[in-house]
Amino acid sequence: MGLCRPVLSAAAMDRPCPYGAAATAHEAVILLYHRFGEDDVPSTNIRLEQFAEHIRLLREGGYRVLDLERMIAAWVRGCPLPAKAVAITVDDAYRSFAERGWPMLKAAGFPVTLFVSTDAADRGGARMMRWRQIRQLMREGVRIGHHGAAHLHMIAAGTEAARADIARASARFREELGFVPRLFAYPYGEYDPALAAIVRKAGFLAAFAQFSSVLGPGERRYWLPRFALNEHYGAPARVRLVLSTHAFPVATVQPEDPVVPPDGNPPQLRVLFTRPLARAAGIRCYASHEGAIPVTVIGQGGGFTARPRTAMPPGRQRINCTLARPGGGWYWFGRFFYVPGGRLD
Repeated sequence: MGLCRPVLSAAAMDRPCPYGAAATAHEAVILLYHRFGEDDVPSTNIRLEQFAEHIRLLREGGYRVLDLERMIAAWVRGCPLPAKAVAITVDDAYRSFAERGWPMLKAAGFPVTLFVSTDAADRGGARMMRWRQIRQLMREGVRIGHHGAAHLHMIAAGTEAARADIARASARFREELGFVPRLFAYPYGEYDPALAAIVRKAGFLAAFAQFSSVLGPGERRYWLPRFALNEHYGAPARVRLVLSTHAFPVATVQPEDPVVPPDGNPPQLRVLFTRPLARAAGIRCYASHEGAIPVTVIGQGGGFTARPRTAMPPGRQRINCTLARPGGGWYWFGRFFYVPGGRLD
């Protein structure tokens, strides 16, 4: 599946899967946070009382909060994961994570991966961590991920600028931490196949975007999904919904390139399944700019197409699709789209 699965050595294939015989699932939910208790920035902040409730739901709901890198290494090999697997990620290295978010996770015994942009760590500031703080978090057990140097809008900047930015950040990681992180997160979640190829060739194990979907066998290794949580999307009911999601049995997705051409707006999302789904007529899809959009089921539940009625405006856009799952919970599948033009923020 191209960028989804690697060519593994015989030695790698011979290693036992890490989670043992009790691991039977092939899916996981990955959560994304940015700021903690910075209530003047609600679009990227989670209130501390909300975050405390998220931790309670994870602790009391029987979820297995896993180290992200170990989990992805297992997923890449096709190893099964524990049921109700969850991973926690944080982007941008705001000081509020070190001062408020991490102590709460540490007390709960939950692992977390922090994606760091190196220019911000070099500058520091009233809200940003410096390298000294990042090294302290590492000593306490926080896993560090790669978030580039300048937090570029990489699609708009172009592949050569993105390649240079990643290389510059890698050099700073070697200087400050003594290694280059194995996991990469695209700034703003903006990716395309050309950027994914750069990340793959740079030797990263995997890369992450910011669209809501469940990590499952049909996801692509160099643009993996994460559910972003903030004040507006952090209520307990929504978090329970996110934690109840399951991966559709995805075989193929079109288009692969999220960049929407002028003559192809609005885009049509086409998803084929590895097996027919009962009650597929209940699939509902929603576009970020429009709300509910028309869905057509393919065959006897073997997939679906969805297309907005109106053109997507410039910037980051998304389509999310759900289906009630027999036995409880929801199938959830999402995709990121990018329309060139407009203001970047």
